[in-house]
Amino acid sequence: MEEIRAGQDIGRRDLFVNPTAAFRPSAYWFWHSIPTADVCHAQLGDFKQKGIGTILIQARLAMSRDDYLSPAYLDAYRIAAGIAATLGLKLGIYDDYNWISGHAGGRTVMDREDLRERHLFWSSSGDARGEISGIHPPFTHTMGADIVAWQYEGSVVEWCEWTVEAALLHPSVGIDSLDQVVDVTARTFIVESDGTSCTYAFDGAPGEGQMLTVFVSARSTTSQLINYLLPEAAERFIAVGLDPLIEALGDLVPDPVGFVFYDQPAAGFYKWSQISGDLGNSLLYAPTLPDAVSRGTGETFARALLALVRDVGSETLRLRARFYAVYSALMNEAFSGTLRRWAEGRGIVLTGHEILPHVSSWSLNGGFTSIDPRVALAVDFFGIDAYRHETAVDSNNFVAQLAPKLGDSVARSNGRSRCVVETYASAERTPVRAAGQWELTLETMRAQAIRLHCLGTRQFLWHGVYQTDGREDDPTPFANPRFDFAPGINFEPWWGYHDLFSQETSRISAFIEPATPHTPVAILYPLQTAFAEGPRHSHATHIGAWCEGLLASRCDFMFVSEADLAKARIEGARMLVCGLAFDAVILPSVTVLETGDTVRVLEAFRDAGGVVWSSGDRLSTVCDAADRINEVASTHIDRLPGGSDIDALLARFAPRGPDISGHSDDRPWQWVGYDADGWWRIVLFNDGRTPLESEISFGDGFDCEVWSATTGEVADAVILSHLAVMLEPQEVRCIRLRQTAQQGAGKGRLTIQPPLDNARAVVLVDGWSFAPGTDAPFVPISVETGWEMQGFAEFSGTGIYRLALEIGDETDWFLELPDVATVVAVSLDGFHIDRRGWRPYRFALGRLRPGVHSLELRVANTAANRYYTNTPYLGDSVDKSGLSAAPKLILLTH
Repeated sequence: MEEIRAGQDIGRRDLFVNPTAAFRPSAYWFWHSIPTADVCHAQLGDFKQKGIGTILIQARLAMSRDDYLSPAYLDAYRIAAGIAATLGLKLGIYDDYNWISGHAGGRTVMDREDLRERHLFWSSSGDARGEISGIHPPFTHTMGADIVAWQYEGSVVEWCEWTVEAALLHPSVGIDSLDQVVDVTARTFIVESDGTSCTYAFDGAPGEGQMLTVFVSARSTTSQLINYLLPEAAERFIAVGLDPLIEALGDLVPDPVGFVFYDQPAAGFYKWSQISGDLGNSLLYAPTLPDAVSRGTGETFARALLALVRDVGSETLRLRARFYAVYSALMNEAFSGTLRRWAEGRGIVLTGHEILPHVSSWSLNGGFTSIDPRVALAVDFFGIDAYRHETAVDSNNFVAQLAPKLGDSVARSNGRSRCVVETYASAERTPVRAAGQWELTLETMRAQAIRLHCLGTRQFLWHGVYQTDGREDDPTPFANPRFDFAPGINFEPWWGYHDLFSQETSRISAFIEPATPHTPVAILYPLQTAFAEGPRHSHATHIGAWCEGLLASRCDFMFVSEADLAKARIEGARMLVCGLAFDAVILPSVTVLETGDTVRVLEAFRDAGGVVWSSGDRLSTVCDAADRINEVASTHIDRLPGGSDIDALLARFAPRGPDISGHSDDRPWQWVGYDADGWWRIVLFNDGRTPLESEISFGDGFDCEVWSATTGEVADAVILSHLAVMLEPQEVRCIRLRQTAQQGAGKGRLTIQPPLDNARAVVLVDGWSFAPGTDAPFVPISVETGWEMQGFAEFSGTGIYRLALEIGDETDWFLELPDVATVVAVSLDGFHIDRRGWRPYRFALGRLRPGVHSLELRVANTAANRYYTNTPYLGDSVDKSGLSAAPKLILLTH
């Protein structure tokens, strides 16, 4: 057994030293036109050199849709895949043009009008006659004219086949029960319509105190988005959008082309002049929907529809939850199910992500706040993931957020673990949309990638690398590649340092891979509450508060579904489910559950000594039970949970595993997990600007290994009683330890900072010269402020600093650069010393003899100052560039 474990350990170390493509960063490769074979060779070779492991070719808006999937496009695609194979790169099929999976650049609905999206709209009034008018997609309109033109033929939104699907008379105020509702569908007709509106009429008249609510369906004549409720739409999408790629690739499937990636399948989120009630956008409609809803709710389709937009008494929440469960299941099976069966038939993997309304936020609906996610594939994340072979999620900008944690949770629920995280940037420096962030630094991105790995990410997916850098003097978003979700990372001046980022972050991911995360807390994903209450209900913000509070206290967690709880085992005061062990379960403002089995499991866990807490609104409805619901939580908090609540929760169960303590409130990021053989794995990361210290203890003593993500080296195990870990700003540590019966040799200390004599540091202020690029002349410059303030405001690239450095005594020296924007390579006397892509910028110069030495610093900034000039994306000031604090020479003490 020890030999087997030793072999496994060696294999894990090998994977850590040389991570495979599964752990390396991947990237969308934006094609703005059909590339030549030379371009494919050059760029794919460059991507490989920079440490990218997987490429997904994505045709973008700048490419003519006539070129997309043309014979020339397919030829180039196969050439690129063949080159990728020779380089050892993996390739995935990004499944559409631009994004929004299913339309195949408009080909799916071409000559198939029946497959275009069809929606349900509604209107309520006290009149017998009414209209549906002013239909518009605000979500699309905010992205500009080019996006509207891409989604709608002629840039207009028009409709046909107006049909009354339901009409109901009901009290205008206070419907106490459905018995007060009269179905008058058969007496209500469309009397007039055109491409933008319709008028309907009821052949009677609402009585005093009554209101008429009419639901009308219409099919768009111009939208290129499909009806996701129709499996034939998915089949057509496959035939015109995916099969041509597979056939062109031939024997390059399934290696290196091993998967297909779908991106945000979603119909238009329409609003109109008469919209009212609980539901915030129109619903998709298909002929299969009424019968499915009637079977799933036990109510007529018309009365179930009314419950979506108005309170209809005590059955309201139950009807809404069941309606959306049926609606989501139909959509999942019609689209995702069809794609999965096709992928399996082709021998490839299905992955990708739906719309995530929580993107960039911890609140469940804190990202895309303008949409009602219930009308799209955007609520039942556990159910959607069951159709994937690998989990993928979306993330926006460079802050910790819910997406990777929820992605890891749904993966574990479906028998897998961790996820791919696509990361894109949106403008923050100005209110102008779609500029992206050319100001992004490698340090910022690295910090985000490490946070994402700690939150459940296996593979980081860049959005994206660019075939071209676009056009000068054209700020048009999307259509000009330059401002199509910048940055195109290979056009950033810091691109040459990307391999440092790739190697380190992929090793961190590989280090985490063999271990099970230590997650004492389970948060119940409130699916039925989300269905019934809608995105503005407090469950969304309570989820965010619990997540942020637990992470601030360095307590990890995972989401579980009701189906997970039904499979749980209770051992002692712990709940075992999805391969994880939980001490506590949280109900975040849960008002509706699907089944009484969930209640019984929670009660059994509570009665066994487990911790069950709830917050916000209390449970009121269980969809399969008519009886009154007893309180299942042992503790309830009426408000959003705060720090004291988190402390009280954590005090309810005993800590397990290594103890990691800090000396300040500002503690490093951490990930903690355990191997099957008793070893624990810890990742510590300081994403701040000041040094931090943590102390690790584990019983009376422990074996300790340090795995360097920078070099791949694994230090031999030592026995310790305590370990103090010093973390420089932006430093990350991977530590493996195991409790031992042997007495520890004492307290260990980890720090990369060498013993330096800062008191005798030499500040290098004067004598510097500078050239903005290799072909430019050198001029005197100050190193106490960036080059952007010294006549080079629009220069983006590699600036060269030189200094004739006079050394007096022979000794060992370190060079420290206090403030660099953003990456730097150091040479001395013509010999390369080292390079850094993030803090700390500290370099060992070695033992220097007395005399004059030539010091050269090559500093690369971001592309922002070049690309934003004369655009609305510049903002109030240019980006810092180069050195903005004087370098220091520091003696190494012995």
